[in-house]
Amino acid sequence: MPRKRKPVSFRISEVARVVGASQGQLAYWDKTGLVSPSLRQASGRGSRRLYSIEDIFELKILVKLLDSSVSLQRIRSSFQFIRGRSRSLASLLLLTDGKTVYIYQDYGVLVDTLKQGQTVLRIAVQDLIAEVQARLTAKQ
Repeated sequence: MPRKRKPVSFRISEVARVVGASQGQLAYWDKTGLVSPSLRQASGRGSRRLYSIEDIFELKILVKLLDSSVSLQRIRSSFQFIRGRSRSLASLLLLTDGKTVYIYQDYGVLVDTLKQGQTVLRIAVQDLIAEVQARLTAKQ
């Protein structure tokens, strides 16, 4: 019987370097439940947090959103919305205007994560123009 592979784990110092955050920020985000290490939680002073690669992806998304001027409170709300839909952050295409965070879904639909999933329809004007031109040409 093949042995089960142990998941690859990363210490907080490695994670901080990779995602561009301080160890203090990572500890705070863990303590407040925003992004916690999934392999081993802190269990007291001096204990080691162990992060998975998926945790690192989420933290990198968090740092990128912060760099885009999205407030930590809004990021927290967006992450809660996304996780409430049983979605992995790493599997999504996220967009932001610096104020809100959108999930891009199939068929050109944007979902506003800060407005209970209100959808925003993307209209590709160039595609509409091409369609109109094609129909007008077909009638002649």
